Formats: sequence, structure tokens, C-alpha cells
Amino acid sequence: MAYKLLIEYDGTDFYGWQIQPHQRTVQGELLQAARSLFQDPNLRLFGASRTDRGVHAMGQVAAIYTSQTRPLDVIRNALNALTGPDVVVHEVQEVPDTFHPRYDALGKRYRYRVLKGRSPLRRRFVWEYPFELDFQVLQEIAKRYQHTKNFRYLSVGPVENPEVEIQEVRWEQHEDEYHFVIEADRFLYKMVRTLVGMAVAVASGRVPMEELKRALRGEPLRRLVIAPPQGLTLEEVFYPSEDKASGL
Repeated sequence: MAYKLLIEYDGTDFYGWQIQPHQRTVQGELLQAARSLFQDPNLRLFGASRTDRGVHAMGQVAAIYTSQTRPLDVIRNALNALTGPDVVVHEVQEVPDTFHPRYDALGKRYRYRVLKGRSPLRRRFVWEYPFELDFQVLQEIAKRYQHTKNFRYLSVGPVENPEVEIQEVRWEQHEDEYHFVIEADRFLYKMVRTLVGMAVAVASGRVPMEELKRALRGEPLRRLVIAPPQGLTLEEVFYPSEDKASGL
């Protein structure tokens, strides 16, 4: 049996999604809860995105694989009872055993929030940025990110395939916040945070635009600016034959 989960979590107190020894992770907490519910030591659980430490999700997708069956509402309620208050399973759906939340995904959407100033109530979910930003420059940079490009030097670590197809990317103004919204077929390691960090650095005058253009031409950067994790949220994962608004 396979069960598809739609999950929301506050990543502040998690050491990321993926299981790590002696660390609290989202995958680890859900896996422990699922094994307790199904009483299946061979149960497996995989996610669509390996979000980093401190990164949040409102539309993470995972799948449980087990030889046992339970009613869908029982699974949802039990998992929510057995995990902490900073993670919740919103929906459970039975799917074919061949489904894989990561490899079957057509793409993902992320949102990054930058706050102009400080806010104790929002600091867990925004990048508190103290310098002025030129919104027109941010918009120009978003246009430069559009379409399929080589993002080798706007991500972190070695990559086998640096080509990423960006379907939609934009900056939005929400009162005292700037939001970076991006959809793509795939993302490289820390790519979204790097795209945001470099855009903000250029729009605040700390890094020249030419430096960003170099990276988009496939040339190494002299200075790489990576936005902090707390401003980033995985909003949605897209799959074949689905309405984007449905999540599942």
C-alpha cells in the first residue's frame, strides 16, 4: 500500500527534512509516527523535497509505503497526534505503489519573504533586511532568471546537470514585505536562496549587476550571497493530471 500525504510544517526547530542521526527532522518524526501507527518495521516514507534546516513548507508531499492498511482519516488523525505541534498532515490519499513523491513531480513552487526592517512576530518566517531595495531592479532580475538556464554558479556544491527550466518567477510587494515566487521543473541545492540573496544584494547596491550577469553566462562569481533559510517556504508540488490548486 502507498499513502500520499500533504504536509505543512514550521521548519525552525527541525534540522531539515531528511533523516539525520541524533537530529530532529521532519521525515524522522513522521516516519516514527507512521511506524507506531502501522506497526510495520519495514515501513518507508519519502518526501518530494529535501528542505534544508530552518526552511518551511505548506505544501510538502510525502508517501508512506507499507504492507498494512488503515482508513485515511485514521492515518491523518494518528499522525497528527503522534507528531509535534510544528508539523501537520492536512490530507491523506491512497495511491499506486509505483508513485514516488520526488521522481513523479513535474515541478515545485517556492516563496521567499524579505521584510523591510524587523518584526518579532514574523522573524521565524522572513529575512529581516535593514537596507533599502530597488523594486524595479528586483523585477529586472526576475526577468533575467526566466526560462531554461545554467544555474551552476547560482547554487551550492557540485551538480551533474545545472540546467533548470524556470516556468514562472516574479517579485511581489506585500506592504512592508517583498516576496520572491518561483516555479521550476527542479531546483539545485540552495538555488532559491542564492537567487534571492544575489537579487537582494544587487537591488541594495552591495553587488554590481554585472556580477549577477556573469553567473547567468555560466561564469563563476567573485562573491556568492545566500539568503538565510527562514524566509523560504515550499508552497506546492505539482504532479501529472492535477489541478495546481488542489495540492493532491
